[in-house]
Amino acid sequence: MKNKTPRKILLALLGVFWAVSAFSQTKTITGKVTDEKGMAVPGASILEKKSQTGTAADADGNFQITVPGNTTSVEVSAIGFITQNVAISGTEPLTIVLKEEQKSDLNEVVVIGYGTARKKDVTGAVANVSSKEFNQGPITNPMQQIAGKVSGVVITQPSGDPNQNISIRLRGQTSLAGNQAPLIVVDGVQLPDPNQISSISPADIVTYDILKDASATAIYGARGANGVILISTKKGAAGKAVIDYTGTIGFDKNAKKYDLLNAKEFTDAGGTTDNFAGGSTLRNGNTDWVDAITRTAPTTSHNVGISGGTGGFTYHGSLSYLKNEGIVINSGKEMYGLNFNAQQKALNNKLVINLGINANRAIRKWTDFNIFYYVLQMAPIAPVYDSTGAYYAFRNDYDIYNPVPLQEMRLNQSRDQTNLWNGSIDYEIIDGLKLGAAGSMSFFNRQTDAYTPVLPGYGNINSGSKYSENNDSKRGELHAFYVKSFGKHNINATGVYEYNYFTYDNSNAAGENYLYDPNQNNNLGGGNPAKNTIASYKNAYRLISFMGRIMYNYDARYYLTASLRRDGSSKFGINHQWGYFPSVSAAWRLSQEEFIKYIGWINELKLSAGWGRTGNSDALTPYQTLLLLGGSGTFYNPATPSFNYRTAYSPSQNANPDLRWETRQGANFQLDFALFRNRFSGNINVFSDKTKDLLYNYTVPTPPFFVNNIWANVGDLTNKGLEIQLNGDIIRGEQVNWSLGGQISFVKTKVQSLAGTYNGYDLNTDHIPAGYAVGRGLSNSPITYLQVGYSPYVFYLPHYVGLDDKGKELFDDGKGGTVGKDALNNDMKRYIDPAPKFTYGINNSISYKKLSLNFFLRGVSGLKNFNNTRMLIDNIGNLKNGNTTKTGLESGDKDDKVASDKWLQNASFLRMDNATLSYTIGKVSDHFDNLRVFVTGNNLFVITKYKGLDPEIQVTGTNNSYIDMFNADNAYYKARSFSLGVNISIK
Repeated sequence: MKNKTPRKILLALLGVFWAVSAFSQTKTITGKVTDEKGMAVPGASILEKKSQTGTAADADGNFQITVPGNTTSVEVSAIGFITQNVAISGTEPLTIVLKEEQKSDLNEVVVIGYGTARKKDVTGAVANVSSKEFNQGPITNPMQQIAGKVSGVVITQPSGDPNQNISIRLRGQTSLAGNQAPLIVVDGVQLPDPNQISSISPADIVTYDILKDASATAIYGARGANGVILISTKKGAAGKAVIDYTGTIGFDKNAKKYDLLNAKEFTDAGGTTDNFAGGSTLRNGNTDWVDAITRTAPTTSHNVGISGGTGGFTYHGSLSYLKNEGIVINSGKEMYGLNFNAQQKALNNKLVINLGINANRAIRKWTDFNIFYYVLQMAPIAPVYDSTGAYYAFRNDYDIYNPVPLQEMRLNQSRDQTNLWNGSIDYEIIDGLKLGAAGSMSFFNRQTDAYTPVLPGYGNINSGSKYSENNDSKRGELHAFYVKSFGKHNINATGVYEYNYFTYDNSNAAGENYLYDPNQNNNLGGGNPAKNTIASYKNAYRLISFMGRIMYNYDARYYLTASLRRDGSSKFGINHQWGYFPSVSAAWRLSQEEFIKYIGWINELKLSAGWGRTGNSDALTPYQTLLLLGGSGTFYNPATPSFNYRTAYSPSQNANPDLRWETRQGANFQLDFALFRNRFSGNINVFSDKTKDLLYNYTVPTPPFFVNNIWANVGDLTNKGLEIQLNGDIIRGEQVNWSLGGQISFVKTKVQSLAGTYNGYDLNTDHIPAGYAVGRGLSNSPITYLQVGYSPYVFYLPHYVGLDDKGKELFDDGKGGTVGKDALNNDMKRYIDPAPKFTYGINNSISYKKLSLNFFLRGVSGLKNFNNTRMLIDNIGNLKNGNTTKTGLESGDKDDKVASDKWLQNASFLRMDNATLSYTIGKVSDHFDNLRVFVTGNNLFVITKYKGLDPEIQVTGTNNSYIDMFNADNAYYKARSFSLGVNISIK
């Protein structure tokens, strides 16, 4: 043993010597770093991790690095590429090919109507928004998920009312009298009314595909003039069943209120209640009337889905629940939803059967908008309750009542039932050729109950009503799809026959003077028989269509798409029932050309151009081409003594068999790009559209016409614009990522013509009144017009210059002087365009490890709103009839107002629409996965100079366009929302 010890020591010393020798030796590695196209990756990092020795590739991708002699691998990384460990077997030069970390979104599949296509193969203007990009937080209408996300699409919710319809406009105004919202298609079901989307559960939606230009929407022909929004709900995937749950709880608060005087300020300013019924007895209150009708409202939503499949069968089903109590007392929305989609493949996957069901029930508590007017005109010294705790009964000389019982005690509720059914069957009879059939049905029913009991101070009259409405559609379709490649030639052809049948009906019964209020409207015949009313209405029409489309591309470089749709509608006279709607578009993928293909910083580059024609008949209801008769009193008939008085009938509508489609045609030019290894991408669109044969109800003489108005095709308008959508990855890393995206849209709409003839009679108005100011002395005072040469709903107002020494308003007389309101005339007015110059949205997504922050900003520039509410309440004279604002008190304005440009205010704004902070825990056990918790805030702040409650109001339409009314759609206060949520999967 002693003899072996020196040997062990010697061997150990030799081992150490060998290790030190090996480590002290070095070797030099050379090579080149390229991408998958063979292009150099300059600046790529090459790192030997043990010694932390590193270098960077030069401009040609070449590198040289000296590493320890025992090095077996190096780490190669570059921004935009997947990091790789590259083995070293010697000192020979290395060729390292890095794979891109993220592909361009041009490879995404989008829905294009009657089929799908890769985004890079689409020649029209099509935008896609997926669920990961949706706006977060409490969503009362699904369209809020994409508000501000898509260039050219303006989605406006004028108030915080959870039951309010959202305004959707795509590339400007398209009609004078018809519906201007896009056609909405949910899983192939074409909704007869776009407002029905509010009954769809937002949690079930996974993608929105928006067809924007005429070349893309022409496949929907007579229904495509306003654009098309294609919505896809959740589908199943083969594999073990997975249960997903998403839930949120939160609350809404009133975001802002006017600076009305409190009780002390009101009294100090000389305010009285002498003009109130009750007089001086109303001096014991100190009431903030906005607070009296509003509350902090809880919100909650839950969605549970299960998906899976096996053996060619896949399915997804979900149950959803949403409750949003409105911030106004006794208002809100509660909704239950069921969504189910299934697919069965058979016969070697040649036979495919799809079935989808979406059923939703919404219970809505509506708001009486009169309360917002009463709140503004109510003295703060008037109490809500009297000494007994009952609602205080009072009224002033402008019929202003206690608003709290009006909203709290009234029954004003509806139950909406929306059912969407769709199914399809396809069979591939030969390679590439599929024949099939599809069908869908949509059923919408609304049952409304209303009852107003005897209210304190409102008189002794009560009233009740029941209203029922059905809006249904049925669609049948036969189709053929042919997809084939011949070498570098690729063809995708579609042929469709489609039959649509639409029905609408409603009925209403109402009465007054009931003996017992607790019965509400459940005994409508129990009141005064003389006050009972009953009414009903029904219409129906058919739309039959033939459509063909062919998409061709050569070598994924050159693309051509052409389509033709022929629509026939029973709405029109026999000679004008059919319309033809063609389109053609082409694209060139420059990034596939040899002269660009090897430019390393260009990943995708595509030029597109398209032209198309679409139609619109939404301005008309069925039978509007016909001469109609209506009841017009009674007449005495001596021949029937038992029934001496019979109903008399007379014409109620002039016939016009020459009515035809409104047609919109336009051209679009688009550039799509992805640069710098897909870190920077986007698209730019330039478009020019013209709508012809606008439908409008014109005044005509009587005689020779039976009544003094008639619907006719006369006007034209144009829409021209520029859209830019950009997305960029500022930071791409293993732990830190930051992406920034945004869009900006410039759209200019102009009325080109409003004059023409019908049967030799001039329809020659270039100046059609549209919107009206409301207030004392302002009834029937139009302030917006449809005027040739201007945007729709241009303002026509005098120029305000100040007050005289008596607190009365003065105006520019157009000759260098001033006049009072009594001397004003139309020659002193001027046209002012209120339309915004551009709209925009900015999205930020920042993540660090498992923590993420997403926030979205949305804005409008150049918008002007007429602040009718301020015009009413900024008045010292209100102190004898109600309340005023601190602004009005300081202004010295003592007179009833004139509608002038003083109240046309800059309404440009930048809104923090929503922000979400989330933490992804991931897998928590063998069965619980994808756990994520998040907190979201909506409408966090608004930067604006506008002096109203909120600058975002109804911006298009009639009667209240750009007019901020105290009793219109935007009167319900905007809410600021906060919510806490969780996502989890169970396997």
